[in-house]
Amino acid sequence: MTLHGTDLIAIAGLVAAGSALGYAFLWWRVRALITERQLKTADQIGALDDAIRAMETRLAEHQLASSIELQQAPDVPLATESDSATDENGVIAPEMQAAIAAAAVAALGRNAVVQSVRAVTSPWTQQGRVLVQGGHNLRVRR
Repeated sequence: MTLHGTDLIAIAGLVAAGSALGYAFLWWRVRALITERQLKTADQIGALDDAIRAMETRLAEHQLASSIELQQAPDVPLATESDSATDENGVIAPEMQAAIAAAAVAALGRNAVVQSVRAVTSPWTQQGRVLVQGGHNLRVRR
């Protein structure tokens, strides 16, 4: 059996048509996956934005309530720059609680719930502060 010119042209045409169809299908599939990924990312950003707005609203309400309490009790000392995230009783500041809750929502999703937050004291915290402060370059250039 020998192949003639028309047989070779027909085979080449079939191979070209199959390649073109395969390319078109793969192109369509990749575009669909990219669009799906973009929509999913946009939904996640929207959920994170909603969570942040809710946290900001709760924080504003808490700050309003705190300012009302401060007006009613003027002998309460105001927070200073030297205050840490916790007070002398180990109560964590509302701003830190809001930041922790926002981080949980960002990491775990919209349904994440922070059930409790408490300060843990250990020698490792002091060592961490020493390392951070020791990392600053205090040499004077001449």
